[in-house]
Amino acid sequence: MAGEYERAISIKEAIDAINNRDYLLPAIQRKFVWSSHQICVLFDSIMRGYPINTFMMWEIKSDHIKNEYKFYEFLKYYCQRFNEENPYVKTSASFKDFKAIIDGQQRLTSLYIGLCSTYAYKQPRVWWPGTMDENILPPRKLYLDLKQSVISDDDDSLMKYNFRFLTEKQYQDSLPEPKEHHWFCLHKILEFPQVDGGSQIWNKVVRPFLDSVGLSDNEFAQETLSQLYDVIRAQKIIHYFNETSQEIDHVLDVFIRTNSGGTKLAFSDLLMSIAVANWDGDFRQELDNLTNHIHQSIDMGFYIERDWILKTCLMLTDADVRFKVKNFKAEQVKKIQSEWQSIKDCIKATFLLVRRLGINPQSLTSKNAVIPICFYLYKQNEDSRPLYRDINNLAKCHEQRSKISQWFYMALLKGVFGGQADSILTSMRDVLRNNIQKTAFPLEAIIERYKATNKDLRFDDDYIDSLLDIQHGEGRCRALLHLLFPEMSSTEVFHIDHLHPRSAFEKKALKSHNFLQSDETLLGFFSDEGHWNSMANLHLLNDSQNLSKNDRPLSEWLNDPNVNLRAQDLLVEGIGLEFEAFREFYEKRRSNLKERLKSRVFMSTQLPLSPTVEDSDEEVVEETNA
Repeated sequence: MAGEYERAISIKEAIDAINNRDYLLPAIQRKFVWSSHQICVLFDSIMRGYPINTFMMWEIKSDHIKNEYKFYEFLKYYCQRFNEENPYVKTSASFKDFKAIIDGQQRLTSLYIGLCSTYAYKQPRVWWPGTMDENILPPRKLYLDLKQSVISDDDDSLMKYNFRFLTEKQYQDSLPEPKEHHWFCLHKILEFPQVDGGSQIWNKVVRPFLDSVGLSDNEFAQETLSQLYDVIRAQKIIHYFNETSQEIDHVLDVFIRTNSGGTKLAFSDLLMSIAVANWDGDFRQELDNLTNHIHQSIDMGFYIERDWILKTCLMLTDADVRFKVKNFKAEQVKKIQSEWQSIKDCIKATFLLVRRLGINPQSLTSKNAVIPICFYLYKQNEDSRPLYRDINNLAKCHEQRSKISQWFYMALLKGVFGGQADSILTSMRDVLRNNIQKTAFPLEAIIERYKATNKDLRFDDDYIDSLLDIQHGEGRCRALLHLLFPEMSSTEVFHIDHLHPRSAFEKKALKSHNFLQSDETLLGFFSDEGHWNSMANLHLLNDSQNLSKNDRPLSEWLNDPNVNLRAQDLLVEGIGLEFEAFREFYEKRRSNLKERLKSRVFMSTQLPLSPTVEDSDEEVVEETNA
């Protein structure tokens, strides 16, 4: 390693270096991710004299590196989801020499936010806004209670000093007498004059301030403010190793070895950083723009992570989909960049299709299941145009949407993308690529490829019975209903509702029926949530149908001439709809649903293996070496 440990500096010196852009962040760094609580714990550790670990810096002197690689400023203020990106700094050969932070970005950013900036996070029990809204995400400054220490016996972090992020309103509300706390804004510590020595700190800084706020007799306040000034402005507690090599491969190796040992920094974060470093432009901004578009669009609403986009890029450009360093080197990143506009358009079209298939953000149990659809739409052409350009045109592509939706619902219900998702993505790409000449999505070929494996998409009687036991609120419930009733309009929003209203099965309501009081077995059947809350009593209703249904008895509602539904639409033709006949209703509708489901899926007499039902959608990193 080319470098050595340098003279330690104070926190104020580090803050000054950030403000002067003497410290920058290399593109291989990820986003700032620390919580407000982690920042408070860091400041508590500093106040108590605990070590905060060594920092590592990379001294940049090379004109080539300044010209060819991207660097970013530290965040000047943080807003959860809406301002998490570091501002880009255009460096060139004429730019001054500076230090890039290899290890310590999270701690230095936390120090900067606490001493100079604000931290905004969402108010509890409110929905995320579509844009940055200070009423929902109010800026907060870091304060320290000068009146008393933390007194709770059950504080998980064992903190002594009471650090807290407060909004301006919270701070103003704390001012009227009587005061339990005196909140001191940490920004003030950098506004005080620079003095040296304990007596000078007391006489010229601490005592005048405490006199001005009526805390001159409070011993805790005296000790706390003196200690705060000392650890921020006097003590040399920032110890760092200065790496002087100008070889980018060497520094990249140092970065990976330094950061991949802990659990906080995932290997995918490192690979994301390498991709950013090899992109001609601002790749991080491109990714965030795409993520925000899909999340904030009223037609989609899905929240996707950066690593999902990266894996999809590898899939669509025919690269190895595993997260390995070699897959994000310059040549592969340039290929992705050359196709980036088409990739973005395809991803947007795919999530719009998924939404029109009836799947919403809550019922999308595996985002990895979206990737093969994206690949197919990207590679398949119709009328000399990529399929993703026309798949959402409801006047076209009927057979394609039908086959894709059937596969997608089955894949979600069978949970085939759980576990080692990389393997199934790779093999799915092979199947799709080998059948790309066919005129429609190759559902039959996919079924054949995975027969008798743990990714078998076929169903048997036992599995279908288990699906019909799915309860309202489970993630797979919506996918199953859309598979059962594919004729639902793709332009409408549907709600999952109980046909016999759930309120009718409440204990008090059941007690009001004489026919149940004389039959304990029947009462037990009606009381069993596994019956009235399962698929046999559920259906998809559009907005107007849902509003008209409310808690009305099923027989009354379905016989209303204003309700545009027939008994056969619900698979209840010839079945008694009165509440007293619920047992017969449950058994016959469940039987009808089972027959309908058998006609919509591929059946097997008995499956040799039991595929994973739930999809954790976790990435399995098979290889972590370059």
